[in-house]
Amino acid sequence: MRWRSGGPNWQRVGTGLVALLALTELGLRVAGLDNFPLYVKDLQFGYAPQPDQTGRFLQKNTWVFNDRSMGVAQPWQPGERTDVLLVGNSIVLGGNAYDQPDKLAPLMQSQLRASCAVWPVAAGGWSTVNEFRFLDRHPDVVAGTDFFVWEYMAHQMAGVSQWERESTHPLSRPLWLTGYVVHKALDQRFPTAARFVERTPDDAKPYYAEFEAMLERLNRASGRRPAGLIFLYPDVQQLEMARAGQEWLPDRLEVQRIAASHGVVLIDLAALPQWTVELYKDGVHPTREGNVVMSNILAKELRRLATGC
Repeated sequence: MRWRSGGPNWQRVGTGLVALLALTELGLRVAGLDNFPLYVKDLQFGYAPQPDQTGRFLQKNTWVFNDRSMGVAQPWQPGERTDVLLVGNSIVLGGNAYDQPDKLAPLMQSQLRASCAVWPVAAGGWSTVNEFRFLDRHPDVVAGTDFFVWEYMAHQMAGVSQWERESTHPLSRPLWLTGYVVHKALDQRFPTAARFVERTPDDAKPYYAEFEAMLERLNRASGRRPAGLIFLYPDVQQLEMARAGQEWLPDRLEVQRIAASHGVVLIDLAALPQWTVELYKDGVHPTREGNVVMSNILAKELRRLATGC
């Protein structure tokens, strides 16, 4: 009698693993996990969405960027309409978790007249320094702006947020999507240290000066006063600090001085009763309802301040 070996059949195991990986790869691609925005990196402004791209993440959440990396389908064409520049980071961008109509800029656009156009300039992880450096690279956008709306968060003048890795801001489509998804999940589970270092007020002075120079350029391009507004966006902990009577924005006095010097309207979301902790989905980013509430606030101010909106 012949006894069969009790060990594994390694050829079958290997074939099974290859088949499993192939099915996983196919499933991820069919599900649309590879349909995400791509980025470009740059020493001056760090990184930005690639221009002229569109897609549908997970086969449901549409996204689009025009010829100036703005999160709208229409090419940048300033003209007879009141052209409103909406500047910010992931709060303005929205990201893959939101369908295009549920993002801040489209929601604002839906509440304004057809004679008013909202043009969002944003990227996840941007600081204010990234934002005005990106605009500095696109002087035609600055020159064509009639009114601006600028999001501002705490610690935004610490420096340029540089491109770090493919899992957060991919430059190209991954050849092996399964490996990319696993890498991204690990990055989210075990995030790296913050990309900003602590700076003293003196360290930040050059950045404030650059910011003011950009605001002055936008003022000149607009030819009106006020030419824009800055809205202060708190995270959940900062909102709770504000409701407890504590200061949540370390550089508030500097931001107030800049706004007053350049005729810019300042709005603090933390001071508005309609902005609540229930409007956050993860402690920082707003839910869709949060975007609706925020768009209501900003659109109301635009209708009051910007001719044509």
